[in-house]
Amino acid sequence: MLRMAVNSDHVPNGFGPGHSGQLCCELELAGAKSLLTLDSDGALASGMTLLVSASSIHESEASARRIARQAFDVLLRGRRLSVSVCNLGEGAAAHAALSAVCRLLRLAMDRAGTPPGSIELVVGADVLPAQTIWVLRRQWLGIGPVHFLPGTALMPSGRTCGGSRQAHFWPQLWQASAHGPVRAAFSTRVFPQCSLLSTEAATAIVPDMAIQVPVETAWVPMCLDISRFAADDGSLRESAVEHALCRCVEIGDALHDLTRWPTAKMRHDAWLNRRLAIIVTGIGDLVQRRRQDPKLFSSLKELCELLRWIKNVLHRQSQAMARATGKLPALDLSDPSRGLPCGPVRDGWHARWREAVNLAAVRHRNLLVLSPWSLFPSNQPPDYSYTDLLPLLEFANASASCGRPELAHWDVCRFKNFHQRAWAVLQQRDAAHQIAERL
Repeated sequence: MLRMAVNSDHVPNGFGPGHSGQLCCELELAGAKSLLTLDSDGALASGMTLLVSASSIHESEASARRIARQAFDVLLRGRRLSVSVCNLGEGAAAHAALSAVCRLLRLAMDRAGTPPGSIELVVGADVLPAQTIWVLRRQWLGIGPVHFLPGTALMPSGRTCGGSRQAHFWPQLWQASAHGPVRAAFSTRVFPQCSLLSTEAATAIVPDMAIQVPVETAWVPMCLDISRFAADDGSLRESAVEHALCRCVEIGDALHDLTRWPTAKMRHDAWLNRRLAIIVTGIGDLVQRRRQDPKLFSSLKELCELLRWIKNVLHRQSQAMARATGKLPALDLSDPSRGLPCGPVRDGWHARWREAVNLAAVRHRNLLVLSPWSLFPSNQPPDYSYTDLLPLLEFANASASCGRPELAHWDVCRFKNFHQRAWAVLQQRDAAHQIAERL
């Protein structure tokens, strides 16, 4: 599990006494923790995501050089890099294409003098067998994370098998994950906290934190362990939780302006969307401390009320900051009247949009991140009965696969069902968001 450092009066994560270090210290004193790091120049930094088209590398030497240079620049600054590989083809061609991508990344890694774990791979699950991809990863880049993006063919809403491809994928992933950092992602969409904005495809993984995001987007990540605000009987100090949540939004917004974003696309996204990733963990620990039965509907209902309250606190704080310091620029660019010709129709749509924005304006596009693994208590092997808490994921703007515990006492059937059930819950957010948009 992602764990939060004990509250203290020192600056966490090695930050110096400057403004960014002071903010990180204030966040930790409030009960949360910044997950930003420092790059080789001492600047506040987050990991970078990069999209690589295997076909473009094969067809264009200039494209191959550009990608190698991008990867080298990121790694040389001491940042971690997550590479999403697309357009691999099928069969033997896909094997050769992925090998070519890995060779290119290995060249950048060797030139920058960075360890194997500094590069993470993100690959579609239907391209090659999971075991084959893991072997290629180790052969060319050494041991390091591999994330699979399963499609709907591998993630049906029910528990029945979805054909031979699914029948082979899950046993291979189960076997590979037992020998290294091989993971399956849980969702392919990121949702805004404001219904006036659209959902986005999440085909990239933020390195270290395993948050699923759109490629080259700029996120300020934080962690808040909810169980740390609970007494021995599990009762929460709600005022302290609310204070910590509000400080996450306030300080995260300030850290956005202090973070060095390595590409023009990320700098534009930081200005346009001001994304925060507030990862709430410790849910399973809280259930255990309350001595609740995770299989009972009453336990799920109580936790749904808690997550709804957390989400509302974050939303209200973002709205308050929008009124005080300015709303999210993406709201203006999403105005549907921008594409209409001048005239009364455009004026009417613009007036309606302006009225809607005045009511719903926020400062940040995304806020709450949940990992399905945070539903299990952190001090014991994962009890499968806690999977009945998976509906809580519906409250997340974005999902993550961080904090996976040891699963030695599970079997491949439980492993597959857990991922499919998590996928089904996260897919339900789409219908809820579409209803909100119509309203």
